[in-house]
Amino acid sequence: MPKAKVLYAIGAGLLGLGAIAGAARAEVSLNISLVAPSNLQAFFLEDLNVSGRSPAAEVFRFSLASTSPEALSGYLVFSMSSPQMLIISGKSNNFELVPKAVLLLSNLNLTEPGSPYELQDYEVSGHAQQIQDQLVQTGYFPADTYRLKLEFFAAGSNSLLAADEVTAIITNPFNLQLVSPAGSPSTPAGLLSNTPVFAWSSQATQFLLKVCVRTSPEMDPQSVMQGRPLYETDFGAPLTSQSFAYPTSGSLPLEPGRVYYWQVKALVQTSGGIQEYPSDIGAFTIAQISSVQDQRLVLALQRILGVNNQGILTQLAGYQSNGRIVLDGMEVTIEKLEEVALLFEQGAYRIRLVRIE
Repeated sequence: MPKAKVLYAIGAGLLGLGAIAGAARAEVSLNISLVAPSNLQAFFLEDLNVSGRSPAAEVFRFSLASTSPEALSGYLVFSMSSPQMLIISGKSNNFELVPKAVLLLSNLNLTEPGSPYELQDYEVSGHAQQIQDQLVQTGYFPADTYRLKLEFFAAGSNSLLAADEVTAIITNPFNLQLVSPAGSPSTPAGLLSNTPVFAWSSQATQFLLKVCVRTSPEMDPQSVMQGRPLYETDFGAPLTSQSFAYPTSGSLPLEPGRVYYWQVKALVQTSGGIQEYPSDIGAFTIAQISSVQDQRLVLALQRILGVNNQGILTQLAGYQSNGRIVLDGMEVTIEKLEEVALLFEQGAYRIRLVRIE
C-alpha cells in the first residue's frame, strides 16, 4: 500500500493488562510503554512502517518475559484500533522464548526485515475506510481514543499467554490562527502603537514568535520571514500563552511608516521529536505619532483595551488627536487616564462595550 504521512495526537494514559491469569499463562508476562514523554502530542503513522518502506521511528517499547523452566514457542499480534473499528493489525511468525528469558524489544523489531518478530500481513484494515478518507483529506486521524495492543499466543493455537496495551487520546492541536494584528501581506493592519500586542488562537501549548521588517515592496512574505528578525522567541524558552507584547527593550524598535511581517509556530511533540507548525504570515505598519502626549494616550488606551480588544486601535489609524480627553463627560488629563488604565490592569474596572464613534 502507498506510504501515507499521518499525524495524530496522543495522550499519556497507559492501561496495563499484564499477564493473563491461569497456571500456564502466568509463565509469560508482556509490558508495553511509549518511548515519548508524557507530553507527546502527535506521531506519524509512517513511524510504525505499515507500508514496509518507511524509515520507522521508535514509538513504543515492550518486554516479553518467561518464568517457565522450558522453552515456549509462540507468536506476537499487534493491533491499533478505535472504539469503532480495527485500524492496523499484524502477526509475527512463531519464535522461541527461551527458559527464564527477558526480551527487551520495540516496534522497530516488529518491522525489521528478517527479524524473528517481524509482523506478517501488517496493514491498515479495509474496515477503516472512513478514517482512511479523512487521512487523505486532512493528513491526520480524527479526534478519538485509540488503542495500541500487543498479544503473545502459544504456537499452533489461539491460547493467549500475555497481553498489554496503550491508550492514545487524539486531540489534533494543529490549527493556528492569527488574531491581532489582523492584517495580511497584501493589506497590512495600521497600528498606532510601536509596542503592539500579538495574539493568536490554537489548541497547542507552546509557540515561537518571529517579527521581521519588509525592506522592499517587491519581497515576497517567505523571503521576508527568512531574513534577520527584529524579534524572535528562543526555541529553548517557547511562549506558553497565546499573546505577547512586543518588548520595549532588548529588541530592535518598530518604526513608523515601515511594514512588518509576523508569524507564529506551534511546537508539537511528535514521535520523531518536536515539530513546528507555522501560521499564516501577518502584516502591519506603524502610524506616525509625533506628539509625546499622543504616544502616552495610545499606550493608555492599549492598557485599557487589553489583549482581546487590541484590534480596536487599528480603527483609529489615520485620525488626528485634538488634544482633549473626555471621560464620563468630563475633560481629564493624560495622568488621570493613566490612573484609569492602571485600575483596568488591576481588575478594578472591566470593559462592557467598546465602540468607535
